[in-house]
Amino acid sequence: MKKIYISLIGLIAVGSVSAQVSNVAPLQKKNSQMVGQVKMSKLIPTEKATVLWDDDFSTPANWTIANTGTNAAQWAFTTDVNTIPVSALAPMASTTASNGFLFVSSDANNTTDFDGTQIITTATNATPIDLTGQPNVKLNYQNNFRWWHETRGVRVSGDNGANWTDFNLSDETTYSTPNQNSSNPEVTSIDISAVAGGQSQVLVQFYYDDNDYWGWYWAVDDVEIVVTEDYDLTLLKPYWGEIGAWGALLPYYQVPSVQVAPITFGGVVKNNGAMIQPDIVVTASTTGFTSTSSTLSLDPTFLDTLACPDTWTPAAIVAPNTLNFVTTSGGAEAFPSDNGSNVTLNVTNYTYARDMGTATNGTFNGGEGFEAGNIFDIYAAATLQAVDVYISSNANAGAEIFAKLYSIDPTTGDFVYVDESMPYVLAAGDLGTELTLPLINEHLLDAETPYLVVVGSNGDGGATNDLVIGTAGSSDISTSFYFDMTDQTWYYTTSTPMVRMNFDPVVGVNEVANNNGLKVFPNPANASTTVAVEVANASEVAITIADLAGKVVYTNNLGTVKGTQKVNVNTEALNSGVYMVNVSVNGAVSTEKLIVRK
Repeated sequence: MKKIYISLIGLIAVGSVSAQVSNVAPLQKKNSQMVGQVKMSKLIPTEKATVLWDDDFSTPANWTIANTGTNAAQWAFTTDVNTIPVSALAPMASTTASNGFLFVSSDANNTTDFDGTQIITTATNATPIDLTGQPNVKLNYQNNFRWWHETRGVRVSGDNGANWTDFNLSDETTYSTPNQNSSNPEVTSIDISAVAGGQSQVLVQFYYDDNDYWGWYWAVDDVEIVVTEDYDLTLLKPYWGEIGAWGALLPYYQVPSVQVAPITFGGVVKNNGAMIQPDIVVTASTTGFTSTSSTLSLDPTFLDTLACPDTWTPAAIVAPNTLNFVTTSGGAEAFPSDNGSNVTLNVTNYTYARDMGTATNGTFNGGEGFEAGNIFDIYAAATLQAVDVYISSNANAGAEIFAKLYSIDPTTGDFVYVDESMPYVLAAGDLGTELTLPLINEHLLDAETPYLVVVGSNGDGGATNDLVIGTAGSSDISTSFYFDMTDQTWYYTTSTPMVRMNFDPVVGVNEVANNNGLKVFPNPANASTTVAVEVANASEVAITIADLAGKVVYTNNLGTVKGTQKVNVNTEALNSGVYMVNVSVNGAVSTEKLIVRK
């Protein structure tokens, strides 16, 4: 039985996908993500639940703190709501944050991975809780975190600590939400009936271990144990999207009319109630279309994926389409507010987008070089003109950025460079806006073929944030990607970069030509690069390439040139680094930066 959405994707994936993603590391690095603004999550409607025990962390004596790590840092009580080390997740927004909450921070107590100072700490309620006569119980709490390899979780004992049951929320390879960042606050609900139901000496223990990484933090508040309602379904995630050559279900929020394709629907449903629900369904609908899944039986605490049997293809006309999802059963639902969801799919003229459209987070690399973007399935051959990107307001004016197009090697799964834009330097007015970066050459993309488009920067050595790309929504594993230039590794990212394909034919290559039409591609280069120059009238043209110290490493006097001239430059003997390409046309010099990457 499939228990999570990822397992469904694994079953859907076609043969080439495993090769495509085999060289991808498991997640973004710690410093690769910056949040711009995090929305407050919808709190569990506990006003209808019967509360058996609760604690708001206003009285430290109610808890016993233990520290078994080599780092002195441990759980602490604080009323400082701004202690959260991520600006967009601060201030702590739990219900009673002002009177105190539980907090531990690896970020504030480490500076690097594996420095031998490991934080291992627990917080346990000091007085056992009596749940006699209450067989069905649930633990709820509000929390706020950013994750990077920490182990976080809750242990529950029904016999005053003689035996414990772990409810692990994250460890070095898994994490509890689609993103590395929580909501503010994130509400976690755990059915503890099997351990604590009917017991008279119940203990709850929050545990944190940074595993000797330079991790992030965890804040916990407003913990309670409530009676589990008999019937309580939650639609954890609606799933929808198109399955093309990449092999994964890719949800698009904007689709060019020529790329519309049949959409598959379903949802991930969890039974939060105390009773078995034998007749759960998910229904997806939009104007003129409804499809309902087969019934599914779920035991308490279990979750599963329900697929609707029918597909729906949007009309190939420019218009918004609202997709509705709801899960129901024959039981009298306790909290129907979390049983449904809806999304808007826009059919467009030219824009192809996988992000949700409003930036809530941002991805960057601490001022070092990186690229980030998304896989797109092409269903009908179309000419790609440009790449659109939303630049976060946290980016730095003066950062030099670029867009790139990659094809996918069907045998190895490697990303193969196809083309890029001319470099573009961010101005102050570009921050918090969407930019269009035309490719040097327009490209006819093949039907039934996946491509990767990214936007990136070579960085400024960590002097500033440099480029910060807005993110909106979440991506399933190995469908959005992040290239870290510091270790030359492709990672997948679960935060969807706001990087889009643009097929608008009026976005021409001439818009990106600088003085004399100087273009350098590929850039970065490995074994070779091409220097192209366009001269309207017959002129004397010479090319030189120099390193940043001014040492000339290449010279080519082309003589008299008229029209377009392309020169292949062998860069195999050059060291990795930054070089300046200078083209003199009758004494007027145009300059482009060249990155050589081995």
